Amino acid sequence: MKYKILFMLGCIAWLTVLVGCDLNQLNPNAPTDEAVLTTTDGIKALAVGMQAQYGETVNETVEASNMITRQYATLPSSVLGLRELETGGSDVQGFNGTVNNLWSEHYRVVKSAEDLINNVDKVTLDAGTRSGIVALAKLLKAMALGELIEAYESIPAAVTISQTPPFANRATVLNTVVTLLEEARNGIATTAPSADFNNNILGIGFNLPNTINAMLARYALIAGDYAKALTAANAVDLNVTSKLFYNSSSSRNPIFLLTVQIVYYKPVDDFRLNAEAGDGRVAFWVSEVNETSFLSKPVDNFVQYRQDSSPYFVYLPGEVTLIKAEAYARQNDLANALIELNKVRTKTTDAAGLGAKLTAKAAAELPTQQAMLDEIYKQRGYELFGTGLRWGDTRRFGKSGAETDPATRSRTRNWLPYPDAERLSNPNTPADPAI
Repeated sequence: MKYKILFMLGCIAWLTVLVGCDLNQLNPNAPTDEAVLTTTDGIKALAVGMQAQYGETVNETVEASNMITRQYATLPSSVLGLRELETGGSDVQGFNGTVNNLWSEHYRVVKSAEDLINNVDKVTLDAGTRSGIVALAKLLKAMALGELIEAYESIPAAVTISQTPPFANRATVLNTVVTLLEEARNGIATTAPSADFNNNILGIGFNLPNTINAMLARYALIAGDYAKALTAANAVDLNVTSKLFYNSSSSRNPIFLLTVQIVYYKPVDDFRLNAEAGDGRVAFWVSEVNETSFLSKPVDNFVQYRQDSSPYFVYLPGEVTLIKAEAYARQNDLANALIELNKVRTKTTDAAGLGAKLTAKAAAELPTQQAMLDEIYKQRGYELFGTGLRWGDTRRFGKSGAETDPATRSRTRNWLPYPDAERLSNPNTPADPAI
């Protein structure tokens, strides 16, 4: 195993201390603020460890989205906090574990990223190593903020500016995310990352330029900038994936731990039963099992992330193609939307091993913009089932909200309440949004 991955795992414990609100807390087992932020080795270690921090956030995003959109169901072994997400509404309060963990773990990444951006010029680095670190920090800050703004109605866009940072609205945060991603893309285009960065800092299997463009396509689409989303999506090499790797000793796959080892939740079998006949993506994500959930819903087993060492795909090739389809459709270019949609429907496999193996749709079957968007929404549901994107999709595609009939609503909460820990420490925390 490469040195950088072992180094990443060794950094996790002390980085947890470094990214708290106060970098001056005394800990005899942790390096000082001075050692980390003003030395070359400290900056490199923080860049490595930041990736491990992000790797520990993915289950929070996935479980919140898929519980709230009723794609997952809790098992008897589950903790109460997850059951509250499943039932939703007023059951979800600011003391909920996922509400707090999703917030704190993502802001831990934001804090590390800002520390890198603000302190990288205090140390001696060659130009390519500096550009790689800065681009990686801007990318991961953008990803963390993007996932937060899909869960909370408004959030702080920066945390190192104040102990009580102001909250920004959704449009402002999305603009910040897109700007960070464009700066990251332009930075490595101007100065290519060095061999030192690629070999000793960047995680194995993590493709920096592809991930930047994929995230730029994702969040430009969410922000409604369809031309920018198309340009970024077209820059992604679909033959290459970007992954977070785990191992079964010192870095555990958090999705595996909760879904296979502890078995807190399983996928509701509606995903399998409502699939189009022959859809190859069903077997990629789930397998049939004769079980029911805590609330008596029939459930299936997970297939993806079935092993502790299963990698997590930061984005899937099919998402990029469906971004193109949606961007065209929302501009009422149905001909090009159909071309991109059918690439997803008919592909037998891709760089992630995922393929629908379905027949192409004819233009006559999707004659209107709404019909095309409905089909894109359906395909996103099957292509991106285990990614945590469904919650945002339900809002963007105008599906029924949490305030509507519980039998037909697409989500059990429109937004999460703000964590109690944030409310107690930050007077700028807004009132909780309506359910």
